[in-house]
Amino acid sequence: MNVRLSLLCACAAAGMAGCGPVGPPAKPQIDTAKIVDAIKTDEVKWNQDWAAKDPARIVAHYAPDAVLMEPGDPPAIGTAAIRAGAEQAAADTGFTLSFVSDKVDVAASGDLAAAHGTYKLTSTDPKTKTVVTTTGSYITVYKPRPDGVWQAVWDIVAPGPPVSVGAAMSGAATAKAAQ
Repeated sequence: MNVRLSLLCACAAAGMAGCGPVGPPAKPQIDTAKIVDAIKTDEVKWNQDWAAKDPARIVAHYAPDAVLMEPGDPPAIGTAAIRAGAEQAAADTGFTLSFVSDKVDVAASGDLAAAHGTYKLTSTDPKTKTVVTTTGSYITVYKPRPDGVWQAVWDIVAPGPPVSVGAAMSGAATAKAAQ
């Protein structure tokens, strides 16, 4: 009887061990490459929307509380302010904008991404009425909406010679490796 009771207790203990807490649930795997692809695909569409000079489609790339910062102008905060700027640009017959990111970083949590790239902007100077082309770099910070669509929350433009951060970082790594 003691042997049977011991065996029964051992089986019960083994069964209960499998029912105990096993630690926190595994975190879902974030596919950062898929997020980078979604942002780069959206950039292509965003360039098309600028080429079409469609303020409604341009503004759709921004979150409702987004901030657009351009040199010489106060920050455009929210889609109404960003739309006003897009409408002004669309009214300029000399206006064109093209941009491309060279580096997109995604947070390990998958809830934030930042893109760096270069741009070329052509517009009509309001004072001189001449067409002027500027180039430079930008950083755009993205967050996903609840439906998974990524939208810009911060868009910061820096005029000057376009600098490829991705290439500069690759060059720095190559130079460091050569030492």
